[in-house]
Amino acid sequence: MQCLNCGHHNDGGKFCVKCGKKLEAVAAQQVAAGVEAVPTQQPAQQQPTPNYSQQPNQHVENAKKISKLYIGYFMQGLKNPTATAQGVHGEQFINGLITMILFAISIPLTVFFGWNAIIEKTALIANEKFSGGFESHVIKSKVSDVIRPEFVDLFFTNALFCILWVGIIGGAVFVAIKLGKVNVTFQDVFARFGTFLIIPALLLIISVVLAILKIDLFLYVFALGVLGIFFAISLAIASFTKGQTSGMDGIYGTVIAFVVTLVLFILLSQSISDIIMPEVTDVLNRSFW
Repeated sequence: MQCLNCGHHNDGGKFCVKCGKKLEAVAAQQVAAGVEAVPTQQPAQQQPTPNYSQQPNQHVENAKKISKLYIGYFMQGLKNPTATAQGVHGEQFINGLITMILFAISIPLTVFFGWNAIIEKTALIANEKFSGGFESHVIKSKVSDVIRPEFVDLFFTNALFCILWVGIIGGAVFVAIKLGKVNVTFQDVFARFGTFLIIPALLLIISVVLAILKIDLFLYVFALGVLGIFFAISLAIASFTKGQTSGMDGIYGTVIAFVVTLVLFILLSQSISDIIMPEVTDVLNRSFW
């Protein structure tokens, strides 16, 4: 123990053997100095445990974002269809694709839900023609009880066919535009074609609602919606080929796309007829023979 007064090193005791200075104070100071020399260890900060239960599902959030963006795009297309479509390019490819799918699946949905309304109409016509035969409610009962196409058969099969139908038409529009030597991408054409389909798609969605409510008006709205695809084809091709002096004229491209559309529509009609007509024939045979 070193004396702070004279610097003499003492082996022990309470007083310095050289100067007589009390050593207790010295020991206390040295202990205090030693304590100060030891760095204070700060406790490690506890890392916060992530709360996974509160984190939103990424797929759900993406779906919400896409739906919000699509609703805005859809409403803008209804408000200013021509201006919106002409300003659309490949960045709106997904929105155009969604519109094309909505247009496609609304066709078999309308047919399925409108079947009961068609049956009732048929029963009334049959009653007028066969006034001495079955009453309308009897015919309607017999027909509606038997002719009930399965949802899986009528909707899912034809929904896939309709989606392919609209997709092939979009491809035909793309080919017609490329034949006009217009420098566009596949995404550009589908985005714009889908934008021009917004109004026809809305008409078909309305026809689905009217068919569910069994309102005869659904047939007219449905027809307008389906015919709307021809306007979408014409407008899409014209918007890209306008002012082009080289390549195939846009009118010929439109005619080619129309032919493709009609051929595919005939095939679609045949597909639906193949599901419904055998049951109709069977019911009529059992009712009148």
